[in-house]
Amino acid sequence: MKFSVLCSSSSGNCTLLKVNNKNYLLDAGISARGLKEKLNYLNEDLDNIEGIFVTHEHTDHIYGLASIAKKYSPTIYLTKNTYKSLSDADKEKISPILFKFIKCEEDFYVDDLHILPFRISHDAKDPVGYKFEYNNKVLVYLTDTGVFIPRDDLKNADSYILESNHEPDMLVMSGRPWVLINRILSNTGHLSNQDSAKLFSELVGEKTQSLVLFHLSSECNTKDLALLTYKYYFKEKNQSIINTKITVSDKKIPTKFIEV
Repeated sequence: MKFSVLCSSSSGNCTLLKVNNKNYLLDAGISARGLKEKLNYLNEDLDNIEGIFVTHEHTDHIYGLASIAKKYSPTIYLTKNTYKSLSDADKEKISPILFKFIKCEEDFYVDDLHILPFRISHDAKDPVGYKFEYNNKVLVYLTDTGVFIPRDDLKNADSYILESNHEPDMLVMSGRPWVLINRILSNTGHLSNQDSAKLFSELVGEKTQSLVLFHLSSECNTKDLALLTYKYYFKEKNQSIINTKITVSDKKIPTKFIEV
């Protein structure tokens, strides 16, 4: 099992997951054309996509769902409430047989890939994160949540894709409307750099080899600041993460493939 974050920002989020020579997407926040462009960076030219795991209905996570579904005909895994929240236009463009409804906190299998959708706290109808397990290796995909209480079944994973959305001071000084600022800072908004570091400190374990910081705000965060926050947080906690490689995702350029 390996993955590449193809793009991540408020403009669009999409991750490619390869399992036993099969291809899956985690969210589809870019068009089919945009997906092809991102894959060119990786020298990948996919013949098929087996499935798309949708976290929630916000545009930056489902923008390309219809165009990708038309091109590749993947199974689309999402909750019923997320499906109900899709636009009528998207529903009309996507064949009904492609949708497979899942339930939060109920695990399921796709071939030998074991998947657990778990509850997150975001201002969407029924948002979920995902835990993927294959050959005793675990990847946790956790983004778009205002708060998250660490849970034992998500600790000590081999790899994490974890939101580190904003720096609060930059957000407050951004000039954005206060309604938006308060939304992002709320319990149904997004994790700050500090929130992300604190959460990861309670999830990381001896098995944890890699972490990708995800969904950074283009206006209210920087890669260097996210990494610096992690560095200082773990230094203050006197907690070492020297064995975990940290990568910061990019708005335009995919990460190199990371083995789980």
